[in-house]
Amino acid sequence: MRYKTIIFVILLLMYFNGGIFAQTFVAKATLDTNSILIGDQINLNIEFSSSKNNIVIWPLFNDTITNEIEIIGKSEIDTIITEQQDLITLKQILKITSFDSGYYEIPPVKFIYREKNDTATYNVFTAPLFLNVLTIPVDTTKAMMPIKGPISAPYTLREAVPWILIGVGVLLIGLFLFYYFRKRKKKEPLFKLKPKPKIPPHVIALNALEKLRINKLWQSGKIKEYHTEITDIIRVYIHDRFGIDAMEMTTNEILESFNKKSEKVDDRLKNKLKQTLMLADLVKFAKEKPLPLENDKSLNNSIDFVKETIRKIENN
Repeated sequence: MRYKTIIFVILLLMYFNGGIFAQTFVAKATLDTNSILIGDQINLNIEFSSSKNNIVIWPLFNDTITNEIEIIGKSEIDTIITEQQDLITLKQILKITSFDSGYYEIPPVKFIYREKNDTATYNVFTAPLFLNVLTIPVDTTKAMMPIKGPISAPYTLREAVPWILIGVGVLLIGLFLFYYFRKRKKKEPLFKLKPKPKIPPHVIALNALEKLRINKLWQSGKIKEYHTEITDIIRVYIHDRFGIDAMEMTTNEILESFNKKSEKVDDRLKNKLKQTLMLADLVKFAKEKPLPLENDKSLNNSIDFVKETIRKIENN
């Protein structure tokens, strides 16, 4: 009786130890089916389960499993964690096919693992699998059919798009060359830049007079330069505003030119202009030394002349 009890205990321990090991390290490899027609595709499912504390080295697969069985696709390695049993399961699907008929063995898949704090590695293998690759049976009682020639498929939009783009490109190049040679024959610029809007004469004159006021030339002793700049600004304004070539005229010639214009300038403005121009002539040619009030008056008379003639244009 005692001998039987010992044997029972030993068998019980072997049972539980085997169950724990089976639950801790499990390597599986399965096929969707073990029989296919030549060229068909099936999945080879491989799976490995172990403790979460283990480090698993996943097997690497090339393009073939054996000379007769090819791998044409691989999935990502899927990870499933079972918290209650402290297990981690890794899965991958290999899509395989064969183009040779026969009965082939898929060799065991080798998994390598080790514990985190241990350098020793352990190997676990799946069971070998067998795949039967069948050919399509040929009915020899029927006559051989002639080989059909290639069937032409209609063009799709995707195939036509490159030719359309090439045609559009050639057309654009042709139009550009036509435009280029036409412009070249007429000696015209290829591209005409849009002209900048012309600044009105009164804006140029008033800005220049204001800048002259800020520079304070006569206050610095540069009296001749001061009056020369005033007359130059006014002469340019008269040329651009009234069409009078004032830069080449004397003071009297400028004043007489206003009388010949259909657009009249009143005597009050002409007197202000005359005072400014004649004082400048005295400074430049007679070395006159104007009083400070006269210097300021020449600038103010010039500003008044420009502003008054602007208002006259706007009223017309």
